[in-house]
Amino acid sequence: MKYTRYNIENTLYELDSPKARIWHRVTGFFGSASLVFSVGAVLLVLSFGLGMFRGILDSAPDIDKINVGPTAYATKTYDREGNPVATLVMEGSNRERVSFEEIPTDLVNAVVSVEDERFWKHNGIDLWAILRAVKGVASDDSSRAGGGSTITQQLLKNNVFGGGLHEGTFERYVRKFQEQYLAFELEAQPGMDKRSLKESILTEYLNTINLGSNTLGVKVAARHYFNKEISELTLSECAVIAAITKNPTRLNPITHPENNAKRRAIVLSYMLKQNYITKEQYDQAMADNVYERIQNVNVQMTQDESKPYSYFTDELTEQVMEALQERLGYSREEAARLLYSGGLSIYTTQDPKLQAIVDQEINDPNNYDVQKYSLSWRFSVQHANGTVVNYSEKDLQRWMTEVRKQDFNGLFQSTESAQKNIDLYKKAVLTEGDKILSETADYSLQPQASFILMDPHSGEVLALSGGRGEKKQSLTLNRASNVLRQPGSTFKILSSFAPAIDKYGATLASSYYDSEYSIGTKVFKNWYSGGYLGYQSIRDGIMYSLNIVALRCLMETVQPKNGFEYAQSLGISTLTEEDNAPAIALGGLTRGVSNLELTQAFGAIANGGKLNRAKFFTKIVDQSGKVLIDTTKDEAKQVMKETTAYLLTDAMASSMEFHRAFADTMTINTTSTRAHFDGMSLAGKSGTTTNNRDIWFVGYSPYYIGGIWGGCDENQSLKDTRTGEYNGGTGFHKDIWRNIMQKVHKGLSDPGFVRPAGIVEAKVCRKSGKLPSAGCYEDYRGSAVITELFAEGTVPTEKCSLHTSWGAIRVPENESGHTDDRYFRYVPETTEEEDEEGDGDSDSKKSSDGDSDSKKSSDGDSDSKKKSSDGDSGSKKKSADGDSDTKKKSSDGDSGSKKKSSDGDSGSKKKSSGGSDTKKKKSSEDAEISDKGPTKKKG
Repeated sequence: MKYTRYNIENTLYELDSPKARIWHRVTGFFGSASLVFSVGAVLLVLSFGLGMFRGILDSAPDIDKINVGPTAYATKTYDREGNPVATLVMEGSNRERVSFEEIPTDLVNAVVSVEDERFWKHNGIDLWAILRAVKGVASDDSSRAGGGSTITQQLLKNNVFGGGLHEGTFERYVRKFQEQYLAFELEAQPGMDKRSLKESILTEYLNTINLGSNTLGVKVAARHYFNKEISELTLSECAVIAAITKNPTRLNPITHPENNAKRRAIVLSYMLKQNYITKEQYDQAMADNVYERIQNVNVQMTQDESKPYSYFTDELTEQVMEALQERLGYSREEAARLLYSGGLSIYTTQDPKLQAIVDQEINDPNNYDVQKYSLSWRFSVQHANGTVVNYSEKDLQRWMTEVRKQDFNGLFQSTESAQKNIDLYKKAVLTEGDKILSETADYSLQPQASFILMDPHSGEVLALSGGRGEKKQSLTLNRASNVLRQPGSTFKILSSFAPAIDKYGATLASSYYDSEYSIGTKVFKNWYSGGYLGYQSIRDGIMYSLNIVALRCLMETVQPKNGFEYAQSLGISTLTEEDNAPAIALGGLTRGVSNLELTQAFGAIANGGKLNRAKFFTKIVDQSGKVLIDTTKDEAKQVMKETTAYLLTDAMASSMEFHRAFADTMTINTTSTRAHFDGMSLAGKSGTTTNNRDIWFVGYSPYYIGGIWGGCDENQSLKDTRTGEYNGGTGFHKDIWRNIMQKVHKGLSDPGFVRPAGIVEAKVCRKSGKLPSAGCYEDYRGSAVITELFAEGTVPTEKCSLHTSWGAIRVPENESGHTDDRYFRYVPETTEEEDEEGDGDSDSKKSSDGDSDSKKSSDGDSDSKKKSSDGDSGSKKKSADGDSDTKKKSSDGDSGSKKKSSDGDSGSKKKSSGGSDTKKKKSSEDAEISDKGPTKKKG
């Protein structure tokens, strides 16, 4: 206000003037109102701003509930010797945890100097850095602006706020406020001194940062760029890694070494300026040709990282996934996330030395006498008319067989032959104007094989091979674990013989009549040609792999439903309801079995009847060292009696040693001798499927069990009995099994298969399975009395009723087909009238099954039948040296003679009217005998 005379007079006038007074009051009112409104508005804005700011802070994550460290880490697997084997990762998890003590001081200083030079001093927020950034933005000088975020803020941004991706402007400011608030709160946490807290924050940061090429964290970066452990890094190498953080793509030292070199120079200059290094250290680091080393390492690492997982690791991942779901209740998605990004340490059961042996033998071309190739071919063409057609190897095969009329079953003699046919087919389908969109061709060696090596006493899988030839991808076809094939005769043990002995009262001596056998319209035969053996025991059924014995054992003693359930109790999980049928005794299954489950099932027999589920790992440990799963505490399940397991083992041990079936008209040998080797107790069972499409052998020692499968991926016959095509034969798998097991047992002593309590021995007739009668010793093929093993309490108490006193066999009346027993069968006594009416019309009579009374054996010997004037007589010619047996009835009594030579047993007995047996030399008039064997008739 001015106090001049004019102003004073003017003011007095306005006070006296009504108009002036009114105007003054109005303007005063509005002025006051404006002032009040302005103050209110300011207060309102301030209140709103404070409320919004408070809301932003209140909506920030709770510092006590958040995890500021990275959560996604690579999972590592280790073999049983502690060697790292594989790294399991998904996008965003290729990192390994490192402790502060492992990080070299130069790396700590390099990162701090360039990212947050006052890191050790501030409380989470660096005001000087913020002002510097604001000044740089205001002056439009980004080179001097720098970053306003501290390492603590960057850690929160990456691990709490998701890296700040996909944010709008407002969201970005909200996140910045919350970052700063949480950074301050984080560094104000009670209970830790400032230095320890800073070290913890820096460690989490260095474990988090993206360092290019899907390399997360400094530990993985040290290996990826320098093939070193982090503690071994030099100053120059530390500067390279610190230089990447600002822009992992543009500053990648492999793809953009020149950019990284410029940034590295800045890092080193900051370290020098902040007194972390001396001038001498600076000069040495700057002179280091570090980028040449990086490129050399990259070549090696690229080759190593491109290698797919092994077959063992493939199955390991499946086993871990199942364990996380079944034992810990994870969903499949959660289990996969934990497996590939949970930073687990998985300690596997794989033995590197044994795995090397298995891989060597499975891939050794000397173990296969043919080498053929199957083809997987994809060919996409856009024809001139715009249509797109996709061709495959099936189209090629159809063209070769139907158009070119080639005899082709899908296997090529060479890759060159395959390519030649591909080129010819492409010429046939391509026309002018066609465009090739894509083409791939992959070849697989044939025949193929898979192998499982386990410790049956723990269930630990020590080695696994899912196929031969180069493995090109991870998680591909694994013939050892996820391919199902028909198990053939190996299944006789699991579905028929084992349950018969274990639960349904049978013994190794229990006998079944081996002859042509029908169920409904299905006729079953044995695997060999040339007839049947007659009465055969379960031991014989195992040793000689007799189909009919296994079938009759299932149908007459076990029943298919019980055999089905018993196989399931041994861990066979792939059976379907359709397998509840007679064919299960012979391994005729709807889907088949895997090598893994078949070997696991036999492992229960090798382990005294206790089933251990196959284990691929012993422990799974999380990042904090907590054991999530420990399989070493798993207990085996008793699925069969210990005595049953031993009896089966003893019979399978016999099948691996040379034995010849008790027979005269045919020669049948044990089926597993090719897998045998000296110096170790062994037991096992082979299996072959129809037309030799699959071949198996599962065998074990007191130490290990090994299961091998051989065959062609597309089910081609290994040895086609109809066409004669040869694709490897039916014995190479046993050679491989023998070679592997010999090597893995090298240097081990042989403790033998320990006989458990409750096993006893007894002499029985091998034909009836009962206690021997006098006639059992007089069987025409030699003594039928053997010493057999029994579970205590199962030794038979009845005597054999099959043998006559002179050694003939009583065959079932309803069995008309030829068997070795029928050749020596007992014919009941008849009258002369009955004889003349029934069989006296012909000296040579043909039997109902097509066999003639004059039968030629494999060595050319023949038998004849003739009725003599003084009574019935018989002679049997046996073996190459012509030994014969005779039985003759004379007017003064019955007599018999028996002769045994070194190269062929023979014998003859005749029962006299007085009931006594006497020996008698064969005379010239005793020249012929019925093919039915010795007969007793009235004179």
